[in-house]
Amino acid sequence: MRYAIISDIHANPSALALALADARQHDVESIVCLGDVVGYGPDPAGAVELCRSSCDVTLMGNHDAAVAGVIRTDNFIPFAKKGVKRHAAELGEEDKAWLRGLQYLYKGPDFACVHGTPFKPECFFYMHDPQQVMLTLEYLINEGIHLIFVGHTHHACSYMMASSGHFKIDGPKVDLTLAPDNLYIVNAGSVGYPRADHDITYVLYDSEARTVKFRHLPFDFKAYAESLTAKEIALPLWLSDLL
Repeated sequence: MRYAIISDIHANPSALALALADARQHDVESIVCLGDVVGYGPDPAGAVELCRSSCDVTLMGNHDAAVAGVIRTDNFIPFAKKGVKRHAAELGEEDKAWLRGLQYLYKGPDFACVHGTPFKPECFFYMHDPQQVMLTLEYLINEGIHLIFVGHTHHACSYMMASSGHFKIDGPKVDLTLAPDNLYIVNAGSVGYPRADHDITYVLYDSEARTVKFRHLPFDFKAYAESLTAKEIALPLWLSDLL
């Protein structure tokens, strides 16, 4: 089966539409969103609507949880707190109820998906913490699966632990052919808020061919900045620096 694994839309339905169109050109049969549909961006309602109509599975991210009132924003940076407050005011009760109902973890036939890490997924730990990488590898062993997709960091990459104990990290330009005895953690990057990889990034997973391919699409930074300015949203520092 062919899957599109997307993450971190962050209220940017225009970028999401581009990723979905690209995925359809690759004949995907199922679309899984790893969360953070909202937060930061200019159009939370549009992003929620498109995710609800297009994704077969959508998981809860930390921004989704905050906007829906599931968690507090004490640990959010000030810019992120403003986005949460803005989106909570803009979204209707039906959309916020949908966000509250999202699951933290999804288990497919031979893989798992989560926004942060599978160890206490409701805490939204970041995978770049070495301890979380090791706990996630333990999770794969305990669950008897060899592959998990994550998001949250906005940086696409992969971690591989071979049966021999050899450990390897690859960047967002390295596609994978999965060996049956190895363990893999794949970060799908960000579709709508590419502060790390600087493009629209998502993953194609073919469960029969056992391949993982990173897709990179151009991100229109100027148009995105204009959409923020039109709603009187201050530009984030990473975007100001790029422009």
